[in-house]
Amino acid sequence: MSNSKINMMPFMKLSKVNDIYVDYLITQHGQSTATGCAELIDNDVKHDSFTRMLSIEDYDSKFVWESNKRQVRKVEDDDGVLILDNSVCHKAYSSLNEVICYHYDHAEGRAVRGINLLTAMVKYSDVAFPVGYEVVKKDQIGIKQDKKGQEKMYSYSRYTLNELARGLVEQSLKNQVKFKYILGDRWFASKENILFFEKQRCKFILGIADNRLAAVSLKDARAGTYTRLDKLGLNAGEARKVYLKDIPFPVVVTRKVFKDGDAMQGEIYLVTNDLTLSGDYAYNIYQRRWNIETYHRSLKQNASLTKSPTSTPKTQTNHIGLSLLAYSRLEHLKIAQNNNHYAIKRKLLIAANQASYKAYLEMKLENEKLKSA
Repeated sequence: MSNSKINMMPFMKLSKVNDIYVDYLITQHGQSTATGCAELIDNDVKHDSFTRMLSIEDYDSKFVWESNKRQVRKVEDDDGVLILDNSVCHKAYSSLNEVICYHYDHAEGRAVRGINLLTAMVKYSDVAFPVGYEVVKKDQIGIKQDKKGQEKMYSYSRYTLNELARGLVEQSLKNQVKFKYILGDRWFASKENILFFEKQRCKFILGIADNRLAAVSLKDARAGTYTRLDKLGLNAGEARKVYLKDIPFPVVVTRKVFKDGDAMQGEIYLVTNDLTLSGDYAYNIYQRRWNIETYHRSLKQNASLTKSPTSTPKTQTNHIGLSLLAYSRLEHLKIAQNNNHYAIKRKLLIAANQASYKAYLEMKLENEKLKSA
C-alpha cells in the first residue's frame, strides 16, 4: 500500500483499530504484538492494520489529554495535585535509537538501556489520570573527549528533563486542568522550574537537595550570606521561611525525619512557595506524590508498557501513548469495580485461564474420541 493510501485511512477505522489495541494491552499477559492483537479477535482485523496504525498516527501528549479529558472533568475538584515524575523503563535487549538509549536510573545507581518517560498526572482523592507525557529523546549528536583525551561521538537530548516538565505544566494550564499544588521530587526543584512555577502563579511542594544554599533573611540574601539547608538546624517538622540562592522571593522549607524506633533511617527536605503551610501539612500533601510510583508499576505490569517489540522511534512512542491510555482505562474500571489495577488484572487472568482450560478439555475429549474410533 502506498504512503498516500495509508494516510487516507478513514479516521473511524483508525479509531477502531487503536481502541482494540488498547484493550489488548490490558488483557494480554506476554509480548504485545500486532499479530497477537489480531489473533485475539480471530483476525477480524488483520495484523497489518495494527502495524499501520502504530506507524502513521501520533498518540502523543495531546492525544492522551483528549482521551482523558472527559473523565478528568467528571472527577476534578479544587484540591487536586499535578504530579511530575519520570521513570526509566528498562529495554535491555532492544536496539539503540533516539527513544531507547542509555539513561541514568537513580533506582539502579547506574546508566541503563531503556526509555525515559516523563508524565504529568493529576490526582483527585483516590483517582489519578495522566494528562500529558514526554519521552526524553537523545536526538542530537555531540563530540567529547574520553579519559584518554580522544574525541568520541555521543548522543544527547535537545531538551532537558526540566524543560520538558515545564512544557507539560504549561500545557496543563492551557488545558485548564484544575490543581492546587504541583508536586515533584528534588530533580524538579531547579532554579528555572521554581521561577517558572511562581511566574505561572502555581503553588508547589517539591523535594529539594539538602546542599541547596539559603539565606535566613532578605538582608542576608542581599549580602550573599547563604547556608546549606542541612546546616540550618531545622528540627523535624519545622517550617522556616528562607531565601534560596538565585530565587528573588521567599519560600518555606521543612525537614521530615524517618525513624525506626529512636534511630534515624532517612530524611527529606521540602520547599514550597505557599508561605501559609506548616511543615507537617506540607509533607502530608507531598505524600500524595507517591501515587505516581504506583502508576509507573501499573504501566509496566498491567498496561504492557515495556512488552512491545516495536523497533522504530515512531512506533515505540505511539505504543507508549496507547499504554498510558490502557492505564487510564484501568483507572476507569477501578472506579466502577471498586478494585485496584492488580485485582482487575488478576480477574482477567483467571478468566483467561478458565477459558484455556475449557478449550484444553474439549481438545482432550476430541482426541480420546479419535483414539477410540
